[in-house]
Amino acid sequence: MGNKRLRNVGILILVWVSFLYFTTNSSFAAIDNTKIAVISDVHYYAPELGTTGSEFENYLANDRKMLKESAAILRSVVNAIKRSDAEIVLITGDLTKDGELLCHQQLIGYLEELQQAGKKVFVINGNHDINNPDAYSYSGSSKTRVPTISSSDFKQLYHNFGYDQAIAKDPTSTSYVVEPFNGLRIIAMDSCLYEPQQTAGGFSASRLAWIKDQIKDASLHKKTIIGMMHHGITEHFWGQATFFPEYIIPNANQIANEFSALGLKIVFTGHFHAQDITEKQTIFNHKNSFMLDIETGSLVSPPSPIRYVELTADNKIKISTKTIKSIDYNTNGLDFQTYAKNIFEIDLTKQVPFRLAGFMMDHGYTKAQATVFVNKQVAPPLQITVSDLLVKAAEAHYFGDEAIDPQTLAICNNMKNYSELRTIGKFVQSFRTDLYPADNNVTIDLVTGKVVD
Repeated sequence: MGNKRLRNVGILILVWVSFLYFTTNSSFAAIDNTKIAVISDVHYYAPELGTTGSEFENYLANDRKMLKESAAILRSVVNAIKRSDAEIVLITGDLTKDGELLCHQQLIGYLEELQQAGKKVFVINGNHDINNPDAYSYSGSSKTRVPTISSSDFKQLYHNFGYDQAIAKDPTSTSYVVEPFNGLRIIAMDSCLYEPQQTAGGFSASRLAWIKDQIKDASLHKKTIIGMMHHGITEHFWGQATFFPEYIIPNANQIANEFSALGLKIVFTGHFHAQDITEKQTIFNHKNSFMLDIETGSLVSPPSPIRYVELTADNKIKISTKTIKSIDYNTNGLDFQTYAKNIFEIDLTKQVPFRLAGFMMDHGYTKAQATVFVNKQVAPPLQITVSDLLVKAAEAHYFGDEAIDPQTLAICNNMKNYSELRTIGKFVQSFRTDLYPADNNVTIDLVTGKVVD
């Protein structure tokens, strides 16, 4: 009798464990192959707002975007996606330079082209798009404020690109849920703080609760779930949360754990302008618990990527990357990728020392001390400075699939011997070393989280 009772208890435990596993880990429905194009950080800038003069050049000097070229880049991107077999287009925020109403209106014209070509287009806002105080037109040595938009304006302007199709909308943000095909749910999550507008992001308690409810509902109905938001939900290299906290949502680890446990394991992000995928193993009650943060680079920063994603019927995600090769713009006789990379390297060489010095002054260094540090030789025979190392590391990270070379690794290891250089050495080594999995072209099993050859 006792053995029979124990056997029955064992069966009940097995049934309960199986229930937990399949209701939490098997949130991927059997769907037909679905093809998606993903772009991010379009930063569209209407040329009519002015592209010459000292004030516009001052803006560009403190930025890293190809704003003058943004319309030509977007034209090439739209044409490429129209020719592709993508059925869905996702845009993960920063649609405009700085939220200018005119930029939003002109961008919508491009999105309507995609719709007319049969694509289902869904957007979410980025930190630049709403209530932005930097919305200006430029002329010579002057700039003039131009109309920007509110969050309610955003939902109205983009009503054809998510909000009219939504099966659920968050009343407190621009978040929404769509089900473009039976079995697939896309949760567009507003991660921005725009009252007042700021670079950092995060979820209020009510916004987070609403998102969790939507994940629960999708899991309950056995839907395949993907998310999209502007800010990162995982670190993409060691030190990102320390050196660039405004690019990741607060409490990212906890939120990634909670989302994964509820059934959301894929989130498309942007914001940092880098082409990077990171898989975080999350804490839950079984081994196949993970979060994929699929970050897509900016169209106005090289390599100007388009991600093409296929969700397969056998629960895999196949990711490939295409880059823009040419645009209808004067590139001084260079192919577009070379032209863009040249601009990028010049911008990084200007901005990295400035930003690093600013970071150090925020942490107690004087301006003179910070200046000496950023120009400090870390490999005297090679004439390499701290700033030089960071510039090359940043460039590698932006393009994705970065690999640290033996010379840089040796320099970083040597820096660890000096207290004032130790942290920078560790940071550069991390920046130059790609985290699992590959960034540009990879196939991942969505049940196990493992890369499939």
